Amino acid sequence: MRSRLLVTGANGFIGSALTDKALSQGWEVTAAIRPNSDRSYLQDKRLRFVHLPYESPEQLAQVLRQQGRFDYVAHIAGTTKALRPADYFRINAEYTRHLAEALSEESLRPRCFLFLSSLAALGPATSAERVRPDQKPTPVTTYGASKLAAERHLEALSDQLPWVVVQPTAVFGPRDRDLFQFVRLVNYGLELHIGLRPQRASFIHVSDLVELMLAALERGVRGRKYIAADGRDYTTEDLGEAARLALGRRVLRLRLPVSGVKAIAALNELVGQWHGKMPALNREKLRELSRVSWWCDTSETFQDLGFRPQYDLHGGLRETVIWYRQHGWL
Repeated sequence: MRSRLLVTGANGFIGSALTDKALSQGWEVTAAIRPNSDRSYLQDKRLRFVHLPYESPEQLAQVLRQQGRFDYVAHIAGTTKALRPADYFRINAEYTRHLAEALSEESLRPRCFLFLSSLAALGPATSAERVRPDQKPTPVTTYGASKLAAERHLEALSDQLPWVVVQPTAVFGPRDRDLFQFVRLVNYGLELHIGLRPQRASFIHVSDLVELMLAALERGVRGRKYIAADGRDYTTEDLGEAARLALGRRVLRLRLPVSGVKAIAALNELVGQWHGKMPALNREKLRELSRVSWWCDTSETFQDLGFRPQYDLHGGLRETVIWYRQHGWL
């Protein structure tokens, strides 16, 4: 009998990749999306759809009872960009709590509830060279703090709901629009870096991430948090090189001091307020970009899950650029 999987935020970059991977492996997948969501990446006829009213715990529980018990739940829905700090906590933390509490009901309780958090919930490496799973969380953004708050809600439900948390670093691959902004600039001949020295960075290809997530659902230690990265150490210089090679471009390389970019980020936010949408470069994001070290300790993740990534940054970015070109993004 096929396992039933509920994927929230299934129409997004990571959600749609997880949906594709699960379907290819024989899972029965229900995609939780808003009624007016773009379904461009959700065309498989085997998919089922549901709308979850996260804002109302009573209605949410009612809809879930109508759906029946899922074997596994992957909660990806959330926001990475919000105009107001309160929106991060409402969408990322409170909605997660509402869903987790509803699924704690005995008749609805899954074998495992996976929450897709973020490395931002842990924050950058502090006293050690790497971000470690057991380090004291020091998020430097409201986004990271809201993800940490969601994790705390799950911890409070540990005796009622079996859960795992996955904390990915920067995720890239086909359909991604965040790293695409950097790649597009390189394609135009401009390699732009923020900060006067290279940042220690980590990455994971979306295909590897969703494989890791399925492994965490099935084999992860309940109540444990797993850092998701490819296990390699990079710098922003490596990112630039990977983009140049994938695109076959010569570029003008510029480094901008963080102090100078702050004014641009603040202006971007004003424009975002006017248009009702937070831009990719904002003061929140700048706080992450200005931290020196995001290298990760993935030893526990690889050991517990028996996971080995298939992509490194260079190979993954080559494949991603091909996808961008095939779909007219470049």
